[in-house]
Amino acid sequence: MNGQGKTRANQQRIDSLGIPKPRLIQWWLDSDKQDWAIRVTMVLIAALALLVVCQAWRPRFSYHVGDMPARDIIARVSFEIENEAETEQAQLEKLRELPVFYRNLPNQLTQLRAILKSQLLVVGDSSSLQSMSDDQSDAFDAFAGTTIVTPESATEDAATPEQKYQALKAVLAEDTEAEKLDNAFRMMVQEVFENGLLETLKHDPERGSQRFIRVYTADPEDSIEVSVEDVQVARMLPRIKTMLSEEFRSLFGDSVPDQQRAIVVDMVSQWIDERLPQYQTLSYDEPTSEEARAKLAKNVPPSMKRLFAGQTELANAGDTIDPAELALLRHEHQRWQDLRGPVDEAARFLAYAGMLAALSLLCGCYIFFVDDRAILRDKVKLGKLLCLIVLTVGGSYWATTDHYHSELAPLVVGTVIAAIVYGRDLALLLMSACCISVTLFLNEDLAQMVTLAAAATTVALVTGRVRSNSHLLFVGIISAAITALTFIGVGLVTGDTMAIAAAPGSLDLEDQVGTTHFFDILLMLSREGLVAGLFIVVPTTLITPLLPLIEKVFRVHTDLSLMSLSDVSHPLLRRLAQRAPGTYNHSINVASIGEAAADSIGANGLLVRVGAYFHDIGKMFKPEYFIENQSGVNQHDSLQPAMSTLVIIAHVKDGADLARNHHLPQPIIDLIMQHHGTTLVEYFFNEAAKRSEEDPNHEQVSDKDFRYPGPKPQTLEAAVMMLADAVESASRTLVDPTPARIQSLVDKIAQKKMTDGQFDECGLTFRQLRLVRESLAKSLTSIFHARVKYPSQQPA
Repeated sequence: MNGQGKTRANQQRIDSLGIPKPRLIQWWLDSDKQDWAIRVTMVLIAALALLVVCQAWRPRFSYHVGDMPARDIIARVSFEIENEAETEQAQLEKLRELPVFYRNLPNQLTQLRAILKSQLLVVGDSSSLQSMSDDQSDAFDAFAGTTIVTPESATEDAATPEQKYQALKAVLAEDTEAEKLDNAFRMMVQEVFENGLLETLKHDPERGSQRFIRVYTADPEDSIEVSVEDVQVARMLPRIKTMLSEEFRSLFGDSVPDQQRAIVVDMVSQWIDERLPQYQTLSYDEPTSEEARAKLAKNVPPSMKRLFAGQTELANAGDTIDPAELALLRHEHQRWQDLRGPVDEAARFLAYAGMLAALSLLCGCYIFFVDDRAILRDKVKLGKLLCLIVLTVGGSYWATTDHYHSELAPLVVGTVIAAIVYGRDLALLLMSACCISVTLFLNEDLAQMVTLAAAATTVALVTGRVRSNSHLLFVGIISAAITALTFIGVGLVTGDTMAIAAAPGSLDLEDQVGTTHFFDILLMLSREGLVAGLFIVVPTTLITPLLPLIEKVFRVHTDLSLMSLSDVSHPLLRRLAQRAPGTYNHSINVASIGEAAADSIGANGLLVRVGAYFHDIGKMFKPEYFIENQSGVNQHDSLQPAMSTLVIIAHVKDGADLARNHHLPQPIIDLIMQHHGTTLVEYFFNEAAKRSEEDPNHEQVSDKDFRYPGPKPQTLEAAVMMLADAVESASRTLVDPTPARIQSLVDKIAQKKMTDGQFDECGLTFRQLRLVRESLAKSLTSIFHARVKYPSQQPA
């Protein structure tokens, strides 16, 4: 025999002694390895998803506006950051030299040409200055002007009205249709047609150049750059007079005397001078100019400022971080991240993976050894639990902002759901693990973790059982108040506010400056605490309309939904009262005594009461086969014990089917399925055993054929209802139901259920069992209490 065979043989000899193995080893030997491998894989997938969602390989930027660092923050790496003030100044200087856009609409000058020509022709139609009509006189006055010649302004060369008239007539005599004058004006304003005309610039010096502009007629792409001097009215008028004089000289030559030609030039120039400002052709194009400014600003290279590692101070201790400092810290953090290598990222990833592994093991052990082990057995329940944790932590990670404590909202929502679905104890553990994870993923400090824990634990403790629509609002208000006070207290303690508030070099907190600083900090913390409270009140309030969805997804109940089922006018209960009145009365009694017993051990009495109403609805199919509905004739007398057992047991499955058909909550269906567990139908088992013994060819009767299919009670509520159902039925057999006999009956039934292993899977303790027995005995004693016999009434 080889060594391996000897080892196996020795182990078999030791096992033959029947020495019990440690609990964990025995569980491992008895468990389904493949099934548990699937569960472990689910946990690993959830952990990996959480690590990816929260970017575990990248340190999260942890500062917020309003944070008060306890020490000076020094740059960890050297980096460059844009000097926005200098960059803005450089952009402003460039903008001051940028030619902005003006659109040219020269058609107005054509109108001015037409008016000039018509006015000249009107004057030309007159025969003399004295015989002018009103229209002719107005036209001439427009050219001659009405300026009063004073002695101070009079000169020897000043022309009289007659001389002006004669000069115009002389020119018009050579140009009867004023075509030459019109051509002279057209040539004179040709440059204005191309470049445009304006009186003053319509943009500020900071918005563009004051020396050059870009002019276009239809498309800005075809614009030309022109000097402002070439288009301003004030600068154009002297040039217009010069160009007009040159045009007149070339058009009229020696046919018109120089003096008369000069007079006409002065008259026409004056006419144009008075009217040209009203015919500006350039209009400022703000949208196109703004695009040009934006493009120029984008092309201006930023002015960079270098900060040095270990030297540059990014934020001062004791001062709140403002937006500018936050931007500087974020830039430094990003640069620090960029310099980290793959080894650093892998190490950080593995560290977070180890943290999640430890927390997962802690929560798993608690669920397995202390809480509801069914969560681990049922892969669907486990998957929902893992999804809730991933969504809670991931939501908090991505909800956080620089200015607000928005990470509280997903955490609070997850806590409320956990408290409703898994109960207060497990919710506290799960959300504590979530708080640790969120704090580490966000790279926050101890103060933030305390604040998150205060919010989560308060919500978990206060949520309890939801019995009204306003309950969660109350939860939110209480939790917000406690969290806000915690935030303020932690801020005062960790921020070393007392030392900061004191004046430099002094410990006198009554110093005016120091006291003012202290109250400023207190006010700031109060404001932040109020904002944090809002991120608790609002989510908890908004969960109320989502409760039906939560109940459906997690297949749980709230007292709010159970209360709607506690009305005995439910169609199933009305039908039960009609078809099986004895069963209906039994159900009402079980509900009464079961609710009190459940409340005595901290279980959900309302769930027991509602479950008791419906636990025997399956008896409606064959009510006459159950003793509480029989009236003298026993239907089982004509049946074999095995067949009678099948009829009795069937009411559990029938009841569950009825409940599903009427969309009762899953917890009610579970109570229907579990209220008999795997107990033995003793009467028919004993009857079958008796008949088997009397039969010479009898076969051994197995109790497995006479047991309910189960499952055994999985919750405290199911265990309480099993006992309440059993003792209420058995109490009907008591001839003299004294308190002592009732107590003895309850104790006997409870002992039998416990010995039969019916409470092995529900977590019922001996202390709780004792409290349930006492409550049931007390309730039954009240039901069977003796009445005082009243003397018969004497006849009148």
